[in-house]
Amino acid sequence: MKNLSYLAALTLAICFTSCKKESPTGKVTPAMITKTQAAGDTAIFSRNLVFSITGLTKIGADLTGVNQGQVQRLISNTAYAALTKTTNTTTVGSQGTELKSIALQWAISPGRDTAAKYLDKAKTNLLAWAAVNTPSSSTPTEAAFIEIFEAYSIVRANIPAVNKTTIDAWLKKTATYYITNAANYTNRKNNWETIRLNLLYDIGYILNDATILNHVRNAYNTQLNVNLFAGGKTEDYVNRDAFAYHAYNLYFYARILRAVSLYEGQTAGNNLLNKANNINITIPNTITFWEPYMLDPANNIHLEFVNTGYAPDKSRSDYNKPYNPSSTVYVLDQLVYSFPEVVNYEEIIVGSNTTRFRNLEYYLNTLEYNL
Repeated sequence: MKNLSYLAALTLAICFTSCKKESPTGKVTPAMITKTQAAGDTAIFSRNLVFSITGLTKIGADLTGVNQGQVQRLISNTAYAALTKTTNTTTVGSQGTELKSIALQWAISPGRDTAAKYLDKAKTNLLAWAAVNTPSSSTPTEAAFIEIFEAYSIVRANIPAVNKTTIDAWLKKTATYYITNAANYTNRKNNWETIRLNLLYDIGYILNDATILNHVRNAYNTQLNVNLFAGGKTEDYVNRDAFAYHAYNLYFYARILRAVSLYEGQTAGNNLLNKANNINITIPNTITFWEPYMLDPANNIHLEFVNTGYAPDKSRSDYNKPYNPSSTVYVLDQLVYSFPEVVNYEEIIVGSNTTRFRNLEYYLNTLEYNL
């Protein structure tokens, strides 16, 4: 089958070395989920923010087997539908996911005649944003660009040089803005700064820019000191009195940890994950604090936003309502890349019959597990 020949060959060409993967937190998961390992780039793979060469191979195996329909549902259908859409540079909306799907579809089908149109569409969309976009002062708003940057990381090596220069300049301008105006976010000590760090890590890796990466690594250490509190609470939890924001903040830490692992290796990712701040609190401690409320909410009730420091929270529909773990599963879908035990958490919250194909993010972040 021509449309599957490339990834089928790639699947056969790469030898998996299986190892039992212990959680970087030191916990041993009940199922001891196995994570496959592969080392180094090849001529047909370029490092990116979304998947490793092992992950790409896993998609190839899915495409050549009984899971082909699942991959088409998660990636191909969205990518195909997006081909005929015009880029709307007024607001990102769902375009980030669509652009990432386009890039993924190109990556998983380079042997097909149709692959070129996905690369061309990705290039066109990226150039449209590069032509008009200026970073805003709201990092929660700018977070919508994370998936667009992820898409670019997948296709960048194959974009024509003149177009790459234009898109790179846009990313550099965005990074410069967030470095120049860093104090506006570091003073907040909350998710606004964590998002800034996520954006800068992504851009720094895409551009291989030492200035950006040096800045964001130092800023990350500072954020750990002011954002992680005793007992594993976060500034976002303490100030907003809500697991909705404790989780939201961790969503961006999770994406940072994945980016570091994909660009610098699993050891570097684990080292950052376990990095302690000046009161010896780590990201895993924030998960431990959250666990009882997440896994046994009936016996660990938390009324959301009751003691918030942000008055508008009192007008929220979930104000003074018990925290509902299902509302933050989207965060677990990101954390699962670095925390194998999250697979078990999701089975408890979503249901034991859930599969790795539940949604695109969960699928991508569990590619390296033998599920």
